[in-house]
Amino acid sequence: MQKYLIFLLVIIFFTDGFSIKSVISQNEMAMSLIETLGKEDNREKVDKLLSQSLIYRKYDLDSALLCCDIALSIAEKINYPVGIAESYFKKSVAYSYNADVNNAIKLANNALDVAESIPDSMIIAKVHYKLASIKKESSLNLSAIEHYKIALKIYLHHGDMAKAAILYTGLGNYFEKISFYDSAAIYYHKYLDNITPNTNAVNVAIVHGNLGKVYQKLGEFDIAREYLKSAYKVIINSTNYKEIGRLYNKMGSLEVELENYSLAKDQFLKADSVFRKYKYDDGISNSHVNLAVLYAKQGFFDLSISKYDSAMVYYRDNDIPDGMIVVWEGKAHAYLKKEIYDTALIYCDSSLSLAKKTQNLNRQIEIYNQIISIYSELEDWENAANTIVLLNDVEDIIFSLKKTITVNDLRIKYNRDKDQLKIFNLETARLEQEYNNLKLAKQRNIFLYAGIGLIIFAFFLLFFFRYRARKNQVIAEQRIQQLQEEKKLMAARFLVEGQENERKRIASAIHDSLGVLLSTSKMHITAIKDSDPENKALIDKATKFLDEANSEMRKISHNMMPGALSKLGLCEALEDLFETLDETEGIDARMEVLGPKERLPENQEIMIYRVVQEMVNNSLKHSKADRIDLTLVIHPDELDLSYSDNGKGFDVEEVMAKKTMGIQSIRSRVKFLDGIIKIDSSPGKGVVYRISVPVDTKRGLTSI
Repeated sequence: MQKYLIFLLVIIFFTDGFSIKSVISQNEMAMSLIETLGKEDNREKVDKLLSQSLIYRKYDLDSALLCCDIALSIAEKINYPVGIAESYFKKSVAYSYNADVNNAIKLANNALDVAESIPDSMIIAKVHYKLASIKKESSLNLSAIEHYKIALKIYLHHGDMAKAAILYTGLGNYFEKISFYDSAAIYYHKYLDNITPNTNAVNVAIVHGNLGKVYQKLGEFDIAREYLKSAYKVIINSTNYKEIGRLYNKMGSLEVELENYSLAKDQFLKADSVFRKYKYDDGISNSHVNLAVLYAKQGFFDLSISKYDSAMVYYRDNDIPDGMIVVWEGKAHAYLKKEIYDTALIYCDSSLSLAKKTQNLNRQIEIYNQIISIYSELEDWENAANTIVLLNDVEDIIFSLKKTITVNDLRIKYNRDKDQLKIFNLETARLEQEYNNLKLAKQRNIFLYAGIGLIIFAFFLLFFFRYRARKNQVIAEQRIQQLQEEKKLMAARFLVEGQENERKRIASAIHDSLGVLLSTSKMHITAIKDSDPENKALIDKATKFLDEANSEMRKISHNMMPGALSKLGLCEALEDLFETLDETEGIDARMEVLGPKERLPENQEIMIYRVVQEMVNNSLKHSKADRIDLTLVIHPDELDLSYSDNGKGFDVEEVMAKKTMGIQSIRSRVKFLDGIIKIDSSPGKGVVYRISVPVDTKRGLTSI
């Protein structure tokens, strides 16, 4: 025995010694880094220390915190507010990475205070995102939603769609966690609506997988299957093995819901195989939980309990509260089905205690429902009713309803049932001599079951109306937002149409009045030349100036409203424009029209003409192009326009971010036409515009 004890002490000594050496080594690395940065305190030194803290946080919290503290001290010394805010933020990141939630939130709030005093909107945004990420793990802390929305508003304002997309998925994950599946679906779809061609395909597939799970929860199983299939096609060819395993689990869960137990087991075993191959212990434990649920569905409760126990080893060793709650809740269900009610209640109490500690409201609801089922089986109606009251307290927090009214209503019903039960017992005693015991027992059971049925019916009715009210509220908010967007679009449309009408009026006025005056002046001067030969040279010069003025007047009038456009239509006007360009020295302009040259409504023809005119102006003024091509393809229900030049090109994202007038004018006019525009360009490679606009060859373009 002593030999074993000595051997154990030796192992502990060497193990601890190794850990101490490791920590000392890491701290020495941190101090060595600080020494290499030099003695001069400046912003660069602060930034390098903070960057290094992000590396240390993964394996040595003390070294990460040391870097942050020194950076904070230097930033305060040199009055570097951004460095102060970043020091607090990086320190918060280190604590959150090591699961110290309280310190992480405290330091994130310190960072937020400093960032708001500067103010620095981008730091504010990422701190709100970090607070949301920390707090979303707690279902009770609804402020996570506000943090997400503040960060999202800032990123959208700056046009940072990559970070906005991350926030959309974060909001979707949060609403999925608290079982608001409609809201989760909305934010997942917002992410998909705002992805760019550069978005990682695996990330998109992960969101598709999340939508599959959400639609499964909403009972839309066909839609769920389609999203899971879409995710599978992409993820299965990637190297993201953890997501491959997770997707197998999601597909298996759907098959369990559809009672395809054999298919479900195949999927869960595939997930387990992937997780084991690449040593993802968390994935292995999750697969065990899924198999446990499957076995319970099939009635193999001992197998189910065994799988739950296997999963619990990982969850307990790594202190994962959600996992432990799931295991205890699942084992309680299995023991309930085995009619071992005392053991089932013990596991319910354990899982409920941990769910309360972690503020996991949805798990509390599931556990309370399970406890109600146990008390119902035991015919302990009083405890069942009390548990229903507790259940409604939790639901009131989630749905933001008035808790007092709900609880009071349930208590009134419960007291009324108790009064009726007393009356029934008195009546039973009075009639005890007249009726046999069997009939009395039957009547009592009927009455009790009716009372419990009434309570359960009232509960589900209340839940239904709350769910419908919440869904109607979401629909109403979406409709209000749609009306606001339509109002803005209509105002902009009237403005553009007003501008075009004013151009047309001015062009007509210039042509009809100023043109006549210039022509009349020329006639009078010509008459003077005939009567006064001595001033012939001077009169010829004046006549020349009048001709030039008349020519300039016609150009201005034509630019404001081309005569060919109003008389002959869009195709003829564009051909006239490109003939003029082609006659210009140094410009090779070509145009092709495919399809019938039908006249379109005047306003729409003007807008399309202005779009082409703006693209031509950009090519001539900015791109230094010597070749311009335009192709119009007119289909029965669509007009496709392709415009290109061989100029110097530009960075599309950079130009979009600057919101230059030319590009914005083109995009806004296409939007008014309910069209789609794609711009393809890069420095040195010219530009290609592709525009598609809905059209009806019989009625013209769709109304704008």
